[in-house]
Amino acid sequence: MRSSINYSKIMGLKLKDNRLLRYLILALILLHLPGFTIVYINSALASLLSYTSYALILGYVILYNKSGNCKEMLLMGGLYFLTSGLVTQEYMPDTHYFLVIIIKYFVIIWGGYEVSKRTSKEELWVFMLIGTLSILGNIFLFQNPVADYGRYSGFYLDPNNAGLICLMGFALSFSIKPQWRLLGKLIFTALGLLTFSRTFMITWLFMNLLSIKLDVRNAKMLLVGFTTVVLLVTFNEFLPVQNPRLQQLSDFINGDSTNQVNGVDEDSREETWARYYDALLENPFFGNGYRSFLGNGVANTKWGVHNTYLLIWGEGGILPLFVFLIFLGKLFLWGWDEFKKKPHVFLMLLNLALFLMTNHGFMITDYSLLLLVWIAIQLYPENNETSIEIGELNMQNNLRS
Repeated sequence: MRSSINYSKIMGLKLKDNRLLRYLILALILLHLPGFTIVYINSALASLLSYTSYALILGYVILYNKSGNCKEMLLMGGLYFLTSGLVTQEYMPDTHYFLVIIIKYFVIIWGGYEVSKRTSKEELWVFMLIGTLSILGNIFLFQNPVADYGRYSGFYLDPNNAGLICLMGFALSFSIKPQWRLLGKLIFTALGLLTFSRTFMITWLFMNLLSIKLDVRNAKMLLVGFTTVVLLVTFNEFLPVQNPRLQQLSDFINGDSTNQVNGVDEDSREETWARYYDALLENPFFGNGYRSFLGNGVANTKWGVHNTYLLIWGEGGILPLFVFLIFLGKLFLWGWDEFKKKPHVFLMLLNLALFLMTNHGFMITDYSLLLLVWIAIQLYPENNETSIEIGELNMQNNLRS
């Protein structure tokens, strides 16, 4: 009930919240600035930025107190790191590195909760937009040394990760003012397609099909996406580096389907996952140890498992996976119940859940963890109205400043 909300507490947050500090934390994490810096500038500055981000989060919590926790993620992380660290040390990094990874995870989940709770959907949308626009910088201002033959990733160094940010921004666009909504969708779609991520394309299609449930006029974005793909294929030769996936699509359109199909089937995720099934079945209860499901681990391959669910299960056993799946399941149920009221939250959750099927870096990727915490806060029944009020107050402060 609305009367149960502590309005004095909400007003206190309005007065206390230091937007500059919070925006600095969000920029360092959501724009992946430490990771970007280590590749394009130097490792010393990158380390400074990384440790600064965690220090600022802890400082934020100390200044503005704790108001809640994402308990399921704390439990899942505890089970995962404890089990994977104890079951075997065969694939473990040095102890110091392992402890740093653990501390960083819990700082993001425990402390990032407070930053996320005070961040409105409009503020998050702006950071997703800035991150997405960095893809243009990748094309015209800096060459990504880990680019996959013409795939672009901006600050995020990996095209699939950049695709996730574009998807999150696209989903958030459903929640912003109408005058910005279409422009946002166009930007996130066009630049997301420049990542040439199959995960992006499939998830984008799912999102737009679901959005028709809200309003049949949303179907026009399917036409926009198709038109963008046709334009990219047409002008592929003018891109700084020609993309083989576009060439394969062009061959398919021109009738040479054999070459296209062979190219797409290479290095499929299903084949990658299959390399780890034997190890998964050998130790289904307690896993195979930390980093065992990465390259040069239990499988005879240099490639990691590329699936977060399999990685948690394969390294930490069935218990952390069970906690994680129950957590996501609850969020999906709550999100579907709120779909018409807050479609952006359900769509963001769908984006992340599908992304985790093709990515194995979730446990050490700060912006993915923080985004999941933000999503959870929007759906927790006890936080629902309070977080909305706080977000509205933050935006009112921004307009008055």
